[in-house]
Amino acid sequence: MTLFWILTAAMIVAALAFIAPALLRNKQLEISNRDQQNVVIARERLQDLQIEHAAGSLTDAEYEQTKQELEQALLIDLEGGADSEQVVDSDSRGKGALISAVLFIAVATVTIYLNLGTPQMVDPEVMLAQQSNEELPSVEEMMTALVERLKENPEDAEGWYLLGRTYMAMQDYQKAAFAFDKLNQLVSDQPSIMLALADALAMSSDGNMQGRPAELIRKAIALAPEDQTALWLAGMVEDQAGNYSIALTHWRHLKTLIGDDAESLQRVDSLIAGAERKLSASGATPVAEQAPVNTGKEITARISLADDLVGKVTPDESLFIYARAMQGPKMPLAAVRLKVSDLPATVKLSDSQAMVPGMNLSSFKQVVVGARISRSGNAIAASGDLLGEVSPVEVDGEAVVELVINAELP
Repeated sequence: MTLFWILTAAMIVAALAFIAPALLRNKQLEISNRDQQNVVIARERLQDLQIEHAAGSLTDAEYEQTKQELEQALLIDLEGGADSEQVVDSDSRGKGALISAVLFIAVATVTIYLNLGTPQMVDPEVMLAQQSNEELPSVEEMMTALVERLKENPEDAEGWYLLGRTYMAMQDYQKAAFAFDKLNQLVSDQPSIMLALADALAMSSDGNMQGRPAELIRKAIALAPEDQTALWLAGMVEDQAGNYSIALTHWRHLKTLIGDDAESLQRVDSLIAGAERKLSASGATPVAEQAPVNTGKEITARISLADDLVGKVTPDESLFIYARAMQGPKMPLAAVRLKVSDLPATVKLSDSQAMVPGMNLSSFKQVVVGARISRSGNAIAASGDLLGEVSPVEVDGEAVVELVINAELP
């Protein structure tokens, strides 16, 4: 406690150090500076008079009269600033003000802290005693409060997400699945939520991903083909289903996105090696030896941005070019991801870019071709995204589409 008051006194002294120079400053110095300024001004004015006199602007009489007036004015200024009694008086007032300030600040600081502050916190024993008497709510109490909050406001998406994550941490997977399912109904077509729900459902079924978990994961990977979690789980779904070639495609793509995370790379390499062994044991041709799919059907899209929208984008924003069916699910049959800085761009859409097995470009006669600039970088369309679409487009192997991004999603 003694240390606290020592620090308080030191802070008061530091504060006074800022104002003391101003209160004790020698007024004689200020007057001297002012006298010096007056002399300089008078000299400059005299030089101006001499120039005007030499140029003929002033007669000899006018010059002499103005010069005398200037000298008299300077004399008056110098005499008026030399009052020593005023200087002594100013010095006395400055010292008196400093003493008053010291007393006022010290008394005011202590009084205000004792009335408005928390003096008991200065004493460590008191502080520890208070902390021991305060108990944090238990996890069960917090969960009960959250559940009650969701009963009152079932549209609270953030609350459902928090509830689901908490149940997952507690390994209560069925309740976690219930919470994520509620959330998925509120914010449909969000890959991260679909993956969380699929994970909870699979964990509640001892890791079995077939059925609804597989459906959710396949939809998520179609919407977010670059999402690492989606690629990881999609590979596991296809591996469990015996689709080892597709599993390898997902995991090999995932490996290119991981970077230098040694632990994750080791796990992915292990999954790839396992899928390759299963694929070889099944007698199927390894993925690396399969000839690429080439149906001869592809669409060439030339994408540009309308002039009036150029100022609304930044070079690093994501650009999605896609083809989808005219009817039915809106998941892409083929998709390419670029950046706004790539515009104008020309891309080819084909079966090699299929998101879901069996949903290929060549399976349809007519499609919708579109390009969308995503503000969030998410594959799911959102308000504020910029869009351009052309339909119907014939899938005949030679289709060329001029695509202009010219609209903003409401």
